[in-house]
Amino acid sequence: MSEESMCKKILLSGQAGFRVHYCETHRTIELEIGAMSLRLDEDALEVMSDALDESVSKLQALHATKGSFQAFMRQLNMPD
Repeated sequence: MSEESMCKKILLSGQAGFRVHYCETHRTIELEIGAMSLRLDEDALEVMSDALDESVSKLQALHATKGSFQAFMRQLNMPD
C-alpha cells in the first residue's frame, strides 16, 4: 500500500455512538453512527448540515406549536 493511499484521520467530533472524522489524505468526511459508517465529500457534509439544521428548526417549531395547543386545551379544561 502506498503512503499516499493511507488515510490520515482527524477526529472532528465524538459523542456516544456518533463520531465524525476527516481524512486529510482523501479530503473526505466519515460519519460513524453506531455500527454504520458513511463517507462523504466536504460539499456533501455542508449540504447535509444545512438539511439537518433546517429539520431541527422545523421539528422544534412543530413541538412548540403542539405544546402551545396542548396548553391552550388545558386552559379550557378539555382533553387533547
